[in-house]
Amino acid sequence: MNRRLQVCSAVLILMTAVIAFSQAPAAANRAATEKQIVASERAINEAFLKGDLKAFHANIAPDAVNVDMGGIMKASGPDFDKMLQATKLQTWNIDGSQFYWVNDTTVVHMYRWTGKGTYEGQAIPSPTWASTVWANKGGKWVAVFHQESLAMSPPAPPAAQKSSPGKK
Repeated sequence: MNRRLQVCSAVLILMTAVIAFSQAPAAANRAATEKQIVASERAINEAFLKGDLKAFHANIAPDAVNVDMGGIMKASGPDFDKMLQATKLQTWNIDGSQFYWVNDTTVVHMYRWTGKGTYEGQAIPSPTWASTVWANKGGKWVAVFHQESLAMSPPAPPAAQKSSPGKK
């Protein structure tokens, strides 16, 4: 009986070690992918800053879609290219990156974007909360969906109401 317990324990320990080691590379790969995605997100912002259509399109899927305060737009059409050219960024930054893995080939990158610039002479809102869905297509991580929401301050708490001494 003691021998049987030793064998079962050894098998259990071996199985636990195999599972732990097989998951470690996945976590390491995800961390490396997240670092790569942040770099690609920064490259997209730099492309906007420079008005570089080629660098912008190098990081997005041909069928990518964008949603922002202006509405829904394909990110690979002539309308988007005109919008990119009409955007004049002076500064930008992304911070607070968080990731939500949908599966091994799809991840959502969520972050805060801040910057200064104009679009057709109008100031670009800042800060915004942004998220980009990245998908691994043919071994390359590309943006397939991007959205931006204007960051708003929480409303002020309601003022305390004063009661009159004689009223209930």
